[in-house]
Amino acid sequence: MKKYILVFAVASCIMACNSEAPKTETATTVAPATETVAAVKAEVPLPMTPSYSNSFELGKPEYAAMIVQGSWKDWDDNKLDNMTNWLADTVVAIGSDMTTLRGLGNMMKKWKEDRAKYSEVLDTINAVIPIYAKDKNEHWVMVWATSHSTDLKGKKDTAAYMESWRINKDGKADLLLQFDRAKRKK
Repeated sequence: MKKYILVFAVASCIMACNSEAPKTETATTVAPATETVAAVKAEVPLPMTPSYSNSFELGKPEYAAMIVQGSWKDWDDNKLDNMTNWLADTVVAIGSDMTTLRGLGNMMKKWKEDRAKYSEVLDTINAVIPIYAKDKNEHWVMVWATSHSTDLKGKKDTAAYMESWRINKDGKADLLLQFDRAKRKK
């Protein structure tokens, strides 16, 4: 499932890019297109059937803003008490090392302990994509980010992250699947 969500996120970013040269205005006018993007897209059979879903569309941008603010900006600014505003009481977080945190209280405690290890954190959001799984009636937010941190002894570290956040019917995040790749020099 994780592989398919990542593939979808990559494909979405590629399709969203526009590499055309800037167009200059001319006296010629063109009639507006009457076909929607959805009507133009052809169904492409996949060589394997996704186990979770193959029926996605762009989701709600406000969910993307909520995750970037809560999971990333508040982490940078060490304002973790704001977690109660956007996380469900029943949140489950699964990290790259398969560590699982269950419940808002446990997640807040762990994140505060982890954040206290750093004197500075400066994160870069590389991409954020809100998506909606039509057949599951679920909203998700995918985030690609790079974290630059400095621990209390002054040691700097960098890691790349990919997060998949599920948003529940109340508009709060109730599941986090987090993957990281250290860029550390060993």
